Amino acid sequence: MKKTPCILIAGAHGFLGARAMERYPSAVGVDSALLRNPGEELRAFVRTHRPELILNAAAISDIGACEQDPEGSYRANVILPVTLAQAAQEVGAKLVSFSSDQVYTGCEEAGPYAEGQPLPEPANRYARQKLEAEQRVLDIHPDGVMLRATWMYDMPLYAHPNRGNFLVNTMKAVGQGRPVRVPGGQYRGITYVRQVVENLDAAFNLPGGVYNYGSENPLTMLETAEALLRTLDLKGTVEDTGERRHNLWMDCGLLRQSGIHFDTTAEGFARCGRDYGL
Repeated sequence: MKKTPCILIAGAHGFLGARAMERYPSAVGVDSALLRNPGEELRAFVRTHRPELILNAAAISDIGACEQDPEGSYRANVILPVTLAQAAQEVGAKLVSFSSDQVYTGCEEAGPYAEGQPLPEPANRYARQKLEAEQRVLDIHPDGVMLRATWMYDMPLYAHPNRGNFLVNTMKAVGQGRPVRVPGGQYRGITYVRQVVENLDAAFNLPGGVYNYGSENPLTMLETAEALLRTLDLKGTVEDTGERRHNLWMDCGLLRQSGIHFDTTAEGFARCGRDYGL
């Protein structure tokens, strides 16, 4: 019988981490106190457990919160993954850490964007922190894997107070008789988090480096919102906010070459609908 590897999960109670814990029930969740002040105690925790795999799903991803608390968000978004990279290097563990499509916010061309292209300075603090983390983690632990994730969605998880996501926000707007308001001309992938977690098995085996990770989406946000309404048979309307928003449209060709495939964003809506009987 194949031995189940020891896995540590940072952010085990968060939107992504809680679902990863469901998939890997024998995994060890890292105590939140160690994540708030990452340093020698966290490295000692890793040494004690000597995992084969470390999954970092912890972050402060709210862009506004990062602007309001630059020190706290820097600890969560840079110091934490750097500390985990140091610990992983020390014990010989594989580290998979989540980055973000937000690193592309400084790009002016239309997209889609690939991992190898030079990146201008991202447009917000959160994105700048994520990009710095990618670079520093891989300098320390070249075998580490940094996954540039899209905006993720799911139905609420039990009583977990999930922050709003595209699916929940859309359903709430329709239920309240409000239009679904989106920056109509923007392009970005939006990914069903259950598929994000399902693909982690393969992501643990990726060679070290940075990967765009999630659903590709050739639709504008206006078209994306309309596709969600059609898929779930929601009787709502979509309204263009008229905002000029940066595109976050990623090319996931490198991931596909490695054997990892995601539904398109529209296909993901259908998968989610089937899973929940929506």
